[in-house]
Amino acid sequence: MSRFIHKKLYILLVSLVLLCGMCALFFFASSRIRYESATMTESSEILNNPYCGFYHLYGYLLSDKGRKPAQQWCENMLANDSQSILLLQINLKNYSSRSISGSALDQLDTILSSFSSADRQIIVRFLYDWNGSALQTEPASQDRILSHMKQVAPVVNRFSSHVFLLQGIFTGNCGEMNQTHYGDREHLSLFMETLASVTSPEIFLSVRTPQHLRTITGTRTPLDGSQAYTGTLPARLGLYNDGMLGDVYDCGTYDDTSFAGTSDPAEKGTRSEEIRFQNQLCLYVPNGGEAVLDNPYNDLERAVQDLRQMHVSYLSADHDASVLDKWRASRYQGNPGDAFDGANGYDYIAAHLGYRYVLRDSWMTGTEGFRSQPALHITLENTGFSPAYRSFDTEILLQNTSSGEKISLPVAFDNRTLLPGKLHTLSVSMDISSLPRGTWQVSLSMADRSTGTPIRFANDGQNSEKEVVCGQLSIK
Repeated sequence: MSRFIHKKLYILLVSLVLLCGMCALFFFASSRIRYESATMTESSEILNNPYCGFYHLYGYLLSDKGRKPAQQWCENMLANDSQSILLLQINLKNYSSRSISGSALDQLDTILSSFSSADRQIIVRFLYDWNGSALQTEPASQDRILSHMKQVAPVVNRFSSHVFLLQGIFTGNCGEMNQTHYGDREHLSLFMETLASVTSPEIFLSVRTPQHLRTITGTRTPLDGSQAYTGTLPARLGLYNDGMLGDVYDCGTYDDTSFAGTSDPAEKGTRSEEIRFQNQLCLYVPNGGEAVLDNPYNDLERAVQDLRQMHVSYLSADHDASVLDKWRASRYQGNPGDAFDGANGYDYIAAHLGYRYVLRDSWMTGTEGFRSQPALHITLENTGFSPAYRSFDTEILLQNTSSGEKISLPVAFDNRTLLPGKLHTLSVSMDISSLPRGTWQVSLSMADRSTGTPIRFANDGQNSEKEVVCGQLSIK
């Protein structure tokens, strides 16, 4: 009996020792990891990120002069332009009746090379007219225009990392597809399909009005997420509106009759109908242009509402001066605590054209327990008017505050899916056992996949151009 009692006591003692050991291990595992989130508030800074913002327009007339004048012209333009994005209009009227010369193509190569080397994102519009006389300057043959498309495409494609989009199909007054010999449905489709077939799938295309777009795609149903970013013509086709906010019709972009009266996708709708169309379409393809003609439709409050619904990502910094000055003289009225409350309207719009990423929160889970599986979570919000339409690479960066050692953790995240006004939480598993003990600064970094250009975040106290601090991790 005594031996039996001793055996039970022995087993009990061993169990207690094991239990204490497990508790000690549990305590050690749960106490060795601590994460403290950084304070996160939005700044009012204009970030000048790739593919969005106010742009300046530059026009160049191709000729047989050679490369040197083009190089000098580029140097002069770049010396006075700090914007990340620009609109380049290339006039082909010297070649309306013949093929584009090798010298002229060399000039185009020089221009695109110069702006790309300066890490500018380029919107390109080929045209035959700057003066409202396209009917006189356009080629007399459609085959000439198609041939010109095929000639310039290899040059453009060489710089596809920096050529963001092409505006138009080479036709119309100022390249706006109006007052042209080639404005019918057949030519619109033929020219755009040809341009799409000879240019890189990563380059977006655009047309002047939603009516033009529906004429080409043959449907009134706007692009959706299942079709986006596939490289097809509908997935590349966005809008440029050089009559934006100019009146109730955006200077002929919209109509005064409703879609309800017709089943033809090529018909125009009313302002409200067309803005609803853009609200869906431009979640996946770019929209931009010029705000024109001082009128109530471009008063600040109404302008911001429409720019947000149309998901505008780029606007001219040169036209219309009366509208831009009105915005500068206006004050944005935000909610309490809004970083932009009281800011002038121009700055508010400049800061929100395109995407604008703000870190809202960060935390860690799985830091407790013997078999803990730590994971870092970071919540981002896009407060801009539009998504980003090109892919960025995302990383979590860890830097030891004592040794300076740096570790990069890639994050699987398609930034194009972070739609305006939406939140998204990034999560990444962390192998804490591989990290030396100490304190680690945790940051988030994004860079444009095509060019490597860093993406800046809209957080107060951003510590560098390349990353923003999320918090601090302590391992003991």
